[in-house]
Amino acid sequence: GSSYLAVANYRSGGNFDIDSVVYQWNGATFTEFRTIPTHGAVDWEHFSINGTSYLVVANVAGFAINSVIYQWTGSAFAVLQTIPNDRGLEWEHFDIDGNSYLAVANQNNGIDSVIYRWTGSAFAVFQSIPTHGAHDWEYFSMDGTSYLAVANWRSGDNYDSDSMIYQWNGCHF
Repeated sequence: GSSYLAVANYRSGGNFDIDSVVYQWNGATFTEFRTIPTHGAVDWEHFSINGTSYLVVANVAGFAINSVIYQWTGSAFAVLQTIPNDRGLEWEHFDIDGNSYLAVANQNNGIDSVIYRWTGSAFAVFQSIPTHGAHDWEYFSMDGTSYLAVANWRSGDNYDSDSMIYQWNGCHF
């Protein structure tokens, strides 16, 4: 199969409504393959479910901006689902016990970050986790136990926020 690289474009001058680019490796270099409309994009996450490839983009310019999940159709990425979030800076995909999940790190203070679970055709809210200006999620497992770590940035005017590690208990974090 082909190899691709998705690049998030945040803005051009003062314009946040710009295309982000998916590049394709041709054996020697990456060449532009497709452009995808984005709004202050800062992150792409690629993942596969049952052999189908997906991309989710974190659009953050402004408040209550939708992130978008795209599904690979064999020739292009088509919109599968939009997910409202509050300055969702980063997406993390992971699988636990045969279920696929996406976690979004919502940067706005006082706004929980959210974990979504794949229903077979879309992602649905699974669990909200209190975060403080979340910037990043990282999923990992050790000795058969799953964990989800969040990098918190600030709580109100306090920039001394602890990052947290959550443990999967068989039902939720």
